Amino acid sequence: MDVPPDATVAATCPYCGRPFASTDARDLHVGEVHGAACSAAERADYEAAHEAERDALFYYHLRVVAALGVLYALTVLLYMVALGSDLL
Repeated sequence: MDVPPDATVAATCPYCGRPFASTDARDLHVGEVHGAACSAAERADYEAAHEAERDALFYYHLRVVAALGVLYALTVLLYMVALGSDLL
């Protein structure tokens, strides 16, 4: 893989040599791509990285739903104000 000269490589895959910006990304790669060949320690690292990613994604989805709710409420409020000003 071509890595830009200014890129920071935190970890590389021990099986294919692919560079990664974080050890969690490497652990996910090893567990998903090289799952049959990985050791018990690598499998445990994969499980931990997978759980952390799942938690981060859950909180991201909560923030998106909250933002959409606020946007919807503001849109309804502005629509009510616009309708109210037509009646005056």
